Amino acid sequence: MKTERLPPPSYIALDLTYRCGLDCSFCFVKRHGLRAGKELGLAGWLGLIKKLGPGKKKFYITGGEPLLVPFLPALIKRLNALGHSSLVTTGLLVPPAKAAALAAAAPGEVVVSVHGLPGGHEAAARTPGAWAKIKRNIEILRSLRAPATRLTLWCTINRLNHARLPEIYRALKALGPDSVAFNHLEFSTAADARATRRLLAGAEASTPLKPSAGLARGIDIKKLAAGIAVIKKESAGAARFYPELGGAALRDWYSPAAVFGKPGFCRGQFTAAWFSPAGELLTCQPLAVKIAGSPVNFREAYNGPAYSAFRKLLLGQGGFLPACRRCGREPYSSPVKA
Repeated sequence: MKTERLPPPSYIALDLTYRCGLDCSFCFVKRHGLRAGKELGLAGWLGLIKKLGPGKKKFYITGGEPLLVPFLPALIKRLNALGHSSLVTTGLLVPPAKAAALAAAAPGEVVVSVHGLPGGHEAAARTPGAWAKIKRNIEILRSLRAPATRLTLWCTINRLNHARLPEIYRALKALGPDSVAFNHLEFSTAADARATRRLLAGAEASTPLKPSAGLARGIDIKKLAAGIAVIKKESAGAARFYPELGGAALRDWYSPAAVFGKPGFCRGQFTAAWFSPAGELLTCQPLAVKIAGSPVNFREAYNGPAYSAFRKLLLGQGGFLPACRRCGREPYSSPVKA
């Protein structure tokens, strides 16, 4: 993958807010200390979207909790009218009216974060009573959504839930989604974080990323592998795991002392764009390297010297920076060699 002038991106991630009602320890926003600060309004986002160049795009609308932003339904409807598609991630810890408004806006997909059985989810999210509210709002989404809106329940594997994944899969499936997906725990070792900060400093960039290998402490690989095998068999392969790991790869992913190597390169830096709540152009949320402030001259920034330097640094490291080794964002990577 070369770094000459790139065409307009087709995948756009919008962090509408860093506010959230949940308190998950494995959340990038929480770990990196990202703050709400200034947030664009609807007019600001629509103005930025006009600058993204021609072509149909897929919008990944996230945060924080995007349902805390009052104009979210209007934004989705506008994206639909422009011919774009949208995926909204949410913890659904909101009043029923907000869930109903989301359904009426007709996004392409709603991905709901549910990280365990009732007690386990509430422990992971450190939010008592969350399960009952989520269950109620899932029922609202299922009953009011447009026929084309997919509903996915998304579970992040962590210390509290890893030994009970088959039970969790059955409980989530019973809630009636179109699909159930599991995300492998994402973390960065101290060595990888240091190496990444050093490399970025050489390119006159910085990241708020902090080491987080302690999140993997206590995860039993044998129990995890056995649970994954059961789910794949019961679901006939329909339940997805991001990324797909097995054998030595699964062991190394959850072993901080192991140097986990991902094939390919981060496709997101060449076909996508990620924006903070203030409209700043970022490399991605996990690294949160700021390429340009707000208001951003997008066409200049996307192919400007700062982003070009970052892309060259990325490719010079084989496609991923050290801290990116355990990133499971499937739309943001590719198995194709750089």
